[in-house]
Amino acid sequence: MNIGVKLKRVKTEDLIWVIYFFIVIGALLSNAYEKRYLLTGDTTNQKKFKLLNITIFCVAFFIYFYFVLINYEDIEALRKDATRKEVLNAHIGLISSLLFLVAGALAIIGEINRDGPDEDIGFI
Repeated sequence: MNIGVKLKRVKTEDLIWVIYFFIVIGALLSNAYEKRYLLTGDTTNQKKFKLLNITIFCVAFFIYFYFVLINYEDIEALRKDATRKEVLNAHIGLISSLLFLVAGALAIIGEINRDGPDEDIGFI
């Protein structure tokens, strides 16, 4: 892979880190709404934290999708004389990206279908 492609990817990853910063802020705000809901029972707060969580998961899903595409491109770009280690690493990257993508999709489905904080999906 040439240096121009690598630099473009690093620039995109810088943007993704900024997006993650806003995801963290959104998650903290979501937790604040969830706490208010638990203390007051106000369904407005429940709707707010649920909407924030769904939005966060959707943004993360598209980030994961980006990494699936990048890893797929890496496999496509492998030279015929690539070492076994390069091929293995490229495939491991794709598999891990696909697993994150599937986990993101499941998190979205779980958040959409949950009715209250008692059904919370634990995630890191």
